[in-house]
Amino acid sequence: MTQAAHLAAAAGLALALAASPALAGEAFAGLYGHDIVDHISFGNTERGQQIVFGVRTAPVEIPWLFNPRVHLLAGLNTANETDYLAAGFSWRFRFGGDRFYFEPGIGGAVHTGKVDLPSPYDPNISIAEAARRYNDWQTKLDLGSRVLFEPEWSLGWKATDRISVEVSWIHLSHAKLAGQQNPGLGDFGIRAVYRYGVDR
Repeated sequence: MTQAAHLAAAAGLALALAASPALAGEAFAGLYGHDIVDHISFGNTERGQQIVFGVRTAPVEIPWLFNPRVHLLAGLNTANETDYLAAGFSWRFRFGGDRFYFEPGIGGAVHTGKVDLPSPYDPNISIAEAARRYNDWQTKLDLGSRVLFEPEWSLGWKATDRISVEVSWIHLSHAKLAGQQNPGLGDFGIRAVYRYGVDR
């Protein structure tokens, strides 16, 4: 089984577990522009779109974390580029008569992309080799670490008690904690959200 298949299977299991009527939360799915230039990520090195789906709990009673929601999501690329699986926390801030909300979040992610392009900063290589490696860093997406941070935000509109629509941004990077190679990955798109269970 490929890494992408493992990610899809894990996300599918999470969706199946979340479907229990005894639980309350949200399931979502959407289409994202992939590897965008967002002034945080380098962008424009990968092709395709990202199909993102996942689940999010109702607020969890953790007072010292300000009662976050827990999310699990998977991003599958339509052009066989980088796929990812992420989990983390988010916090919802409502406005506009309870119909609108802003929800920032932070988590961790694993991905199927490259992490092994040689560094142009290695000692004892020629100037020409350093230039070639640096060009690879600029034109190929090497995220620098298999495990990454996953900050995100969504801006949502609650259309009905059960259905919402969100504009969403997802970012992956290691914040240079794993070395200088840190182009980041930014996905931006729209997704539909379905609320299930008693907490709507």
